[in-house]
Amino acid sequence: MRKNKNFQYLLIAVLFSTLGDGVTLIAIPWLSTNLTDNAFMISVVSASLTIPWLLFSLHTGLLLDKVDRKLIIWISIYLRITTLFVLTVLIITNTITILLLIICGFLIGCSKVLFDSSAQTVTPDIVSEEDLEKANGMIVTARLTMSDVLGRACGGLLIAISIWTPFLLDTILLCLASLFIFKMKLPDTIKDDYKKVKLKEGFTFIFKDHSLLMLMVILGSLVILLFSSTLSTQVLLVREVLELSSFEFGVLISFSTLGSLLASNTISLFSSKFALKTQLVVSLFVMGLCFGAVGLFYNKFIVAGLYFIGSYFIIIWNIANLSYRQRITPKNLLGRVGGVIRFFSLGFTPLGMILGGSLVVWLEPFISRVWAIRSPNLLLGIIFVGLSLMMIVLFRFYSFNESRSTEYANDGN
Repeated sequence: MRKNKNFQYLLIAVLFSTLGDGVTLIAIPWLSTNLTDNAFMISVVSASLTIPWLLFSLHTGLLLDKVDRKLIIWISIYLRITTLFVLTVLIITNTITILLLIICGFLIGCSKVLFDSSAQTVTPDIVSEEDLEKANGMIVTARLTMSDVLGRACGGLLIAISIWTPFLLDTILLCLASLFIFKMKLPDTIKDDYKKVKLKEGFTFIFKDHSLLMLMVILGSLVILLFSSTLSTQVLLVREVLELSSFEFGVLISFSTLGSLLASNTISLFSSKFALKTQLVVSLFVMGLCFGAVGLFYNKFIVAGLYFIGSYFIIIWNIANLSYRQRITPKNLLGRVGGVIRFFSLGFTPLGMILGGSLVVWLEPFISRVWAIRSPNLLLGIIFVGLSLMMIVLFRFYSFNESRSTEYANDGN
């Protein structure tokens, strides 16, 4: 991996980009709470960052199998730079509104769809198959370290200085990332005729040819729907229930990410010791216990500990799913298959966020606001534990074959 210059350039670009992610993604929900205290509108702001996954992940996957993948990365970076510049100006001139924040969040989300999809798709192009876990683990480590540890902590500090400073820093970091993307050279993996590349092949591969992959997609969609319902109300939990400052919010997220970092650095060992079935069942069960219990405690240190453990198993779940899919998918289908999976997983994120905000608004007249804010976590815990037990039964009927399919390897038909 050390001699692989292309992967090193990609990794460095991810480092800069995700550091910017961290400062921006903590600043946007914090800014929304300065503009309104309505839980539903705050959830809509959070959803605006992720709804592009629902709208564009399929088309992005198709593009990644049709055109130059490096070009898609370039477009994503400069779309986000432009949006961040406009947002910074709106904040400095005190003309920002909740509607304008939603629009800017949507455009930033579009850029993330392009960048994250591209980075994930090119990884199997530039590393060997036996290095996939290691490469994916390194990228996840980079994302977590820079975004959730350094980024969130820096974002919390910068908010205390001025709410526009995180967006300015993100802009500068993206400019640096673009320099390393420029140096990166990708192999020519697009061999199909442009007009023959069809989106339906991605759906066929998942829902017709690989029933196990279809089951994992369905389960993953439900998991992210419920998990994202807690993300949209997290800022309310932090501000109103735990009564933390913006900096303490950043530290809480940063501390929880230490668990994710531990997982991303031990995933190869974990996967060698436990079967894929075991990794998936155990990770979902522990996530349910930990994130569900967050809805029961007031002590910020206990909550931080629960986040730490739960975050460890989020990474086990994600990398196990990703590496399995990358192994069994022909390279000329990686973009489309990845796009379909992101549509049914990340695409459900905005729906989950709106669900979380709506649940709080709906329950508030019947129970206290504090317990209404806690309700998404409690619901998550009950369903995750139930799903993990159901998976034990379902996985008995499937064999986890991890060899790459050759049916689509030579043509796009």
